[in-house]
Amino acid sequence: MLGIFKRKCEKLIKESKRILSELIPGQKALIESISDECQGIERKRLLDLGFVPGTLVEVAIKSPFRDPTAYFVKGGLIALRKAQASKIRIAPVTI
Repeated sequence: MLGIFKRKCEKLIKESKRILSELIPGQKALIESISDECQGIERKRLLDLGFVPGTLVEVAIKSPFRDPTAYFVKGGLIALRKAQASKIRIAPVTI
């Protein structure tokens, strides 16, 4: 019985932190995709800044009020608001 709860807990942990805005400073992840609700110029901007699927991203700094957050992407430091970062799906990286 305890094994069932342990597996459910592990699954919840794996499924959490699936969007960029949920990470904390120092954590790294691979970009999986940009949400389909992000279209047009906003999507183009994120792609131009380097938020491309398969790219490694690391949370650098969160501002005192948690918005915006700075991310290391392809050698650059890019700041995104939470609303933008929540549209980027990620896969956890274990290093």
